[in-house]
Amino acid sequence: MNVKRSALSLVLVLASGCAWSSGEDVAKVGLRADTPLPARRGIVVVDGCGVDPWQRATLASPAAKKVLQEVVMLCLVPRTDGSLGPRDPSAQKAIADTAADLKRDGYRFVLAIAFTDETGARYDGAQTRAFLADPAWRSQLRSTLATQMLPADGVALDIQSLPNDARGDVTALVAELAGLVRPARSLDVFVPPSVTVPSDLAGGDAFALPDLAPHVDRFHVSTLDYSTDAPGPTIDTGWATDAVRLALGSSRNVDVSFPLYGTDFGPRGHRSVTYLEATAVAQVASAPIVRSPSGALSVAWTSPEGEPHATWFDDAESTARGLGAWSYDVLPAEVGVVFYGLGAEDPNLWVRLAARMP
Repeated sequence: MNVKRSALSLVLVLASGCAWSSGEDVAKVGLRADTPLPARRGIVVVDGCGVDPWQRATLASPAAKKVLQEVVMLCLVPRTDGSLGPRDPSAQKAIADTAADLKRDGYRFVLAIAFTDETGARYDGAQTRAFLADPAWRSQLRSTLATQMLPADGVALDIQSLPNDARGDVTALVAELAGLVRPARSLDVFVPPSVTVPSDLAGGDAFALPDLAPHVDRFHVSTLDYSTDAPGPTIDTGWATDAVRLALGSSRNVDVSFPLYGTDFGPRGHRSVTYLEATAVAQVASAPIVRSPSGALSVAWTSPEGEPHATWFDDAESTARGLGAWSYDVLPAEVGVVFYGLGAEDPNLWVRLAARMP
């Protein structure tokens, strides 16, 4: 889910001109402010090893500082020998400089281990399963993490697409990392959004939350990508509530996730899109943006090649509605929010959320 603003975003925005300047257009998208939002611990995920100028400006803003307290960078990449990249000194210095910069702004800085190859593509479950089953591989991972984590306040682990039989090795890895990372730093784990036991998700039972809980500071429940097989919203707040409540049975230190990116569904598959891409496509195609009863936005459009697309995304209004649905009687105040994909959001998001928070 690489959701950095792309060159395509900028081209489409330039093509669309001042598309959202009229009152009628603003009313279509909907940016109203209603009831106060519950105050929660805010975490934002950056997909990569650095922040671009737009992301940095966002994080430096008073509004973002009010909503967010922690930045997680999906940066560290396990190699086939167990070592963690990036290893070159210039990259490591850049990460350390970014960490120092964000800490000066008052943020906690967390480095996440993302199980991708160095092109950014996810390892398949069988490959990751083989890594985790090898004690020598896990030992090498710990050895290189000992130096890689030095600029960070914490470490997070993001493993996806595992088979259920990896359960014991996932638990072993987390316990071993906890011995290295804690208590000087925090150790967090992204976990699948299961809503049943046994898990309703393929590979969901690779994560034994009761066994992991003693070794983990927080579970980030990945309540993302609700719609994959057919066009629909990227998150459903009721489904997310069920997933978090199940995780709360194993630990009180649990976070719910909210995607900052949207999803475009086309005949060739689906892909993540930014808010700017989605709104610019609507303008270029002269297609109306429709708000669903849940608040999520969608636009149906046809590409120049004649291919039909349905793009679903969120804005400040729909995100606020989602956060407002998680009142303290629905999810305890201790549950934090992980905003996934800094740079893909509605540019008005942080100002709107900050204005509605105590």
